Amino acid sequence: MATRIPQEFIDEVTSKTNIVDVISKYVQLKESGKNLFGLCPFHEERTPSFSVAEDKQIFHCFSCGRGGNVYKFIMEMENKTFPEAVIEVAQMGNISVPDQYENQSTQYENSDSRTLLKMYSDAAKLYSHILTKTENGTAALKYLNGRDLGDDLIQTFDIGYAPNNNNLLLQFFKDRDISEDVLRKSGLFAENQEGELFDRFRDRVMIPITDESGNIIAFSGRILNKEASTAKYMNSPETPIFNKSKTLFNLNNAKKEIREKGNVILFEGFMDVISAYKAGVTNGVASMGTSLTDQQLYTLSRLTDKINVCYDGDDPGVEATYRALTQLTDERFTYGVISIPDKKDPDEYIRSEGAQRFQNLTNNGVQTPISFILNYFKRNYNLNNEHDQLEFLNQSLHEIVKLQSPVEVDMYVGRVADEMQVSKDSINKELDALRRQMAIQQPANNYKHVQQKALEQVTSSVRPKYDRLEKSERYLLYWAINFPEVRINLKGDGFKFVHQDYQRIFEKLLSYVEQEEIDDEINISDFMNVLDNNDKNLLAELEMMNMPDEYSDQEIDDYMTNIKNSGLETQLKEINQQLKKAALVGDSKLQMDLLKQLVDVRRTLSN
Repeated sequence: MATRIPQEFIDEVTSKTNIVDVISKYVQLKESGKNLFGLCPFHEERTPSFSVAEDKQIFHCFSCGRGGNVYKFIMEMENKTFPEAVIEVAQMGNISVPDQYENQSTQYENSDSRTLLKMYSDAAKLYSHILTKTENGTAALKYLNGRDLGDDLIQTFDIGYAPNNNNLLLQFFKDRDISEDVLRKSGLFAENQEGELFDRFRDRVMIPITDESGNIIAFSGRILNKEASTAKYMNSPETPIFNKSKTLFNLNNAKKEIREKGNVILFEGFMDVISAYKAGVTNGVASMGTSLTDQQLYTLSRLTDKINVCYDGDDPGVEATYRALTQLTDERFTYGVISIPDKKDPDEYIRSEGAQRFQNLTNNGVQTPISFILNYFKRNYNLNNEHDQLEFLNQSLHEIVKLQSPVEVDMYVGRVADEMQVSKDSINKELDALRRQMAIQQPANNYKHVQQKALEQVTSSVRPKYDRLEKSERYLLYWAINFPEVRINLKGDGFKFVHQDYQRIFEKLLSYVEQEEIDDEINISDFMNVLDNNDKNLLAELEMMNMPDEYSDQEIDDYMTNIKNSGLETQLKEINQQLKKAALVGDSKLQMDLLKQLVDVRRTLSN
């Protein structure tokens, strides 16, 4: 059984960790004022509302309300417990973790999702062992080596082999007492007509698919026998832990390079990603056999604003590239195309031309989408035929008209004019006519877009409004947290907040200060470790308020007065309501009693 992680180790990890370094692995952060902002990783948004305060080592989303320290971020981002998050953060910072603490991170809670994660991890280890350590894996290992995938790359991607055996994996998990219900949910097994389970993957090279955090959540199995009638690739079905519309292959490995290079390369297949990685191009990902979804685009938008498409160079690959470009219309990104020469796929090009030439191609051979599209149109038409010329012109102008830069427009108008052997003036006249036509249609077509933009602007500016009482509580609690003399005065006065959320944090603050024997300012990030999730969110919100550096004694007195008087103001409202009821029933005696109470409360308030 793992040893409880001591506070001394947590303190060491905290002192050696910068929250910006950790969050930057997941979110593209940009400085704005004294804090850093980016798109929130916990919900979809267009306008960055996720803020990181480096000086306080905390984060807060002004939109969804999540907030906390570096451990809270990892806990929510990767669905980990607090001890697991401490270990994760330590490993990110290359901080040595004693074995007795590291084992803590492998303890799974009793939930289906954690059981499935453990099953996929164990299955990957089994497949890897079969590939590299047994005779059953010899043919698969020979196939991989024949594609220049050596031991290091096989280990990096946890590649394995599922032998041609109906119940090897099934028996493996039955021996571990995994229930029938979980086995069916896992996606690792199929069932026959009698309802009996059998291994879904057989005689296939197994490529694990991981989530953004590196947890194995699915497999892609490649058939070894090309002559077989079955599909070349088989992917896991969707399960409680695998949603193909949210998943990008290799994102966990590629995140760092995507941020550093400022772009992501979208490949067509998993083996292309692996081959590119082997060639030193490590910012590549692949989708799950479909075009990029909104969820996948949002995930990428937190890391970069540039997507380069690198599909196969043969005819189907060119068609797939064109389809991808027509679907990639998200305005958060700019797009490029990396065309593989000689109708080769990336893997073939790397093996024939070498890693260095492939790196040069990905770095220096990026086409603009319009350049690729004009070439694509040209492939489909005979420009010596007048009918084809006009069709080519019509399609080309509908792409050029979308361009915003006058220089780009002039450049591509000149290119089309050269292709058709006509003057640029005549092309420009056609382009002007198209613009006028589109301008007439634009109001109707653009209405929905304008409405959406207006809605986003309104919703992004909405901020919660607090009455005088709650404003006083929020500001007073902020000063009590950050200035010891304020909290000492409140404690000595026996002060209590009206709202329980603020009172609870205040009580936790006093307990934390006493237990840690703190006489000066507290460490906000460390204080968060003693709060529950909701209180962490609230504390982060308070700490992100735009407050001055110092307070005044009069300000503190006013806040305390407002809070203390709130009870009297509530009494006034209640007495006035009772007076109305007494008047309705004609109870003059009760009215006199209530009026006397009303005078007494007002006198107390005025004093």
